[in-house]
Amino acid sequence: MGDDAKRLVLEKILDKDQISHILKEVIGEDVPWDLKGSEVRPAMDGIAGFLGDHMKALLHVDVQGVIKKVHLFLKCMPACKPKADFIKEKNFNMREKLMFSVLEEICQNGPKPFCAKAYIYTDSILVMPDLSHEGYTSRHYLETLDTNHIFVTATSIARFHAAFVNYETKKSINLKRAYNTFEEFGHLLTEATFVDSPWLKACSILSVNLLKKYSTKSYRNLPDLQSKLAKLHVKACESLKEYKDTLNILIHKDLWVNNIMFKYENDTPVNAVLVDYQCIRYAPPAFDIIAFLYLNTNRRFREEREKDVIDHYYSIFEDNLDDDSKKRLKSLHYDKNTFLNWCEEARMFGLMEAIGIYPFVLMDPKTAQKTFDDPTTFDKYVYEDRSEPVMAVADRCEMYRERNLEVNEEFIERYLLK
Repeated sequence: MGDDAKRLVLEKILDKDQISHILKEVIGEDVPWDLKGSEVRPAMDGIAGFLGDHMKALLHVDVQGVIKKVHLFLKCMPACKPKADFIKEKNFNMREKLMFSVLEEICQNGPKPFCAKAYIYTDSILVMPDLSHEGYTSRHYLETLDTNHIFVTATSIARFHAAFVNYETKKSINLKRAYNTFEEFGHLLTEATFVDSPWLKACSILSVNLLKKYSTKSYRNLPDLQSKLAKLHVKACESLKEYKDTLNILIHKDLWVNNIMFKYENDTPVNAVLVDYQCIRYAPPAFDIIAFLYLNTNRRFREEREKDVIDHYYSIFEDNLDDDSKKRLKSLHYDKNTFLNWCEEARMFGLMEAIGIYPFVLMDPKTAQKTFDDPTTFDKYVYEDRSEPVMAVADRCEMYRERNLEVNEEFIERYLLK
């Protein structure tokens, strides 16, 4: 596809009022401006994310005689109709809209280092600054993160969690009653994918096929392996929920490497911004940090450094709680020991999420686009059996194969053999 074929028209994506709103946010409410031109392109060659079409826009704006360049990131409903229907049916965009409305309140006293501002967030489109022009980059989709990247991300996750705790505490004080986000928005926060469903059954079918073809472990030939795994996968997914009489928050839940952007000083990561909130859930915070570790590290790292990461996370989390929130957590008997217990409770889901999304997110973007953006095969690969395209990539990419195999083997060793 040539460059001209990739060009998109800004006015076909955003209406005049939306463009005006964005430029007032960027340039200032009372500053006159004149949009001279715009360039819109896909964010990358292939899939940049699975729950929308991702684009970058460059706006040339005349601000009092000086041309200012405005760099934007846009996420829209995908052109693939079955995928668009999937997103609408599962409320993915509505969840992200909810999260950004919460972040608006959280960031009233100034920007927070763990998130980026959204200029527009509706049922069908999200517009944000293009963070790559603010010094942020993302890592390669197949990479696991090293210690520095893990710790700086754990810091941002802890700040994000503490900010939400403070938000619910403040809401409770203002309302003079205990405020619960799930009670107000539970219709959006109910799980849409990780449930007893055709999508999840396809996970267990793929797991068995991966194990039989690539694993050297004897348990790859266990009788009724697929049915046993299917039941355990459902059990793992059902563990992610709101629990009574403990701390629950809006968790990100989808912290794989493409949803984290890093800023560097002298090649060392100094901050991580969390992006893409389409999969948020309401659950104990431990589910987020454990899922993050399973999505971005290998088994050896977790065995050697998991405790250090968890200790670091909890220290930052405590430091960012306000006094009223500390009192609220004390009344819930939520302390570090409670948090550590929840980490073990969350482990099964953390592994299951990696099993579920690795086949998609670790696939190279061009192949992923060809595989999962084809309306003729979307339903088959999402709801029935995705083994054929996944194993074709596994045959030629060792890292893809080994990362998928590792989480499946650990899941069996932890939850089936024991």
